[in-house]
Amino acid sequence: MLAEQRKKRIVQEVQKNGAVHVQDLAKLLDVSPMTVRRDLAELDDQGFLTRIHGGAESTASTLEPAYAEKMTLNAEAKSAIARTAADMVGTNQSIGFSAGTTCTRLAQAITGRHHLANLTVVTNSLPVADEFFRAQDVQETADRKHSSPQQVLLTGGERTPSDALVGPLADATLGYLHVDTLFIGAHGVGRSGLTTPNLAEARTNKVLVHSARTVVAVFDHTKWGITGLAGFADWSEVDVVVTSPGLPEDALEFLEEKIDKVVIAS
Repeated sequence: MLAEQRKKRIVQEVQKNGAVHVQDLAKLLDVSPMTVRRDLAELDDQGFLTRIHGGAESTASTLEPAYAEKMTLNAEAKSAIARTAADMVGTNQSIGFSAGTTCTRLAQAITGRHHLANLTVVTNSLPVADEFFRAQDVQETADRKHSSPQQVLLTGGERTPSDALVGPLADATLGYLHVDTLFIGAHGVGRSGLTTPNLAEARTNKVLVHSARTVVAVFDHTKWGITGLAGFADWSEVDVVVTSPGLPEDALEFLEEKIDKVVIAS
């Protein structure tokens, strides 16, 4: 059994039983307890489960890590996804962004492409908006005469741990806007769709999805199998997926059946 298959089986056992013991997993997988402990440590770091003495337990679906903590996780994969997704953006487009560290990486990638002009950016993410504001300040300082600053529309609302603005004010703002392309991240993804631990963020994400002509889901492979408390989009509402290498083979096959275009970033 390959390492990725073994880890997937561990996650399945945790989700099915709520908690597992190292010795039981070692017997089930026919590997040493040391191998199981190493796998549990990696899965804990990736947010798939929580290590406890002698084993692991399911990560609570309502747990939402702090934004700064999430920004450091799987940074290389997120950067690759951002570079790939940035290729989908052209001049004179309106683009939307949900909150999340992958979307922030994408904003960084787009602002680094100075040939893109006259973009209208709609977002409920404070870090995403900040990336565009900062790039605009630098561009105007360097060349005020020839700069073509982006128009950034930041919703109001209440701030969540992921630095998203959510709630009735954000929903009302987004409700009458329309964008060409929406880039949306997720706390967790699976066969049922995209999920988040935050109920208010789920509602605002639903409005974002409905505002877009094309919906692009951006998430790294470690998000597969994680389920947040609230779903906000099923796969019928997603047009493109950009993800990282390492997605389980059955997950990739599932997405290719459901989605018009699946891109593995490199």
